[in-house]
Amino acid sequence: MERTEEEKVARAPLMVKLGGKEYGIAPLVIRDARIWRQKVVDVMTSLPPNIDVTSDTPDAFDALLKVLLVTMQDTVLDLFFAYAKDLDRKEIEGIATEEELAEAFSRVVEIAFPLARSLPMVREKLFR
Repeated sequence: MERTEEEKVARAPLMVKLGGKEYGIAPLVIRDARIWRQKVVDVMTSLPPNIDVTSDTPDAFDALLKVLLVTMQDTVLDLFFAYAKDLDRKEIEGIATEEELAEAFSRVVEIAFPLARSLPMVREKLFR
């Protein structure tokens, strides 16, 4: 579910459902988001080299993210709660499913990497 312009401008919390309960996650400010994104990049670049994805693949980031979600659930949990630092990890781990976490993590990635959505459009315009 795409966030509206009003939600973005108002810095409204990202709403996710975990354990059947709604939680709000405040978007990080630029400095904190930069640090968090670097953690994600560090994890993704440490993935096994036998993953058949190259930087030339249009959906390379999505493919790496899927590998991360499937093979490194504890790492995903750590990354999620590093972003959603105001949420009670112990409570959520006791009530939420991995499916809910995967959806919530994907939503966090969407707001944490906003420029990534514009890259395919820029590439298309530059290389027509």
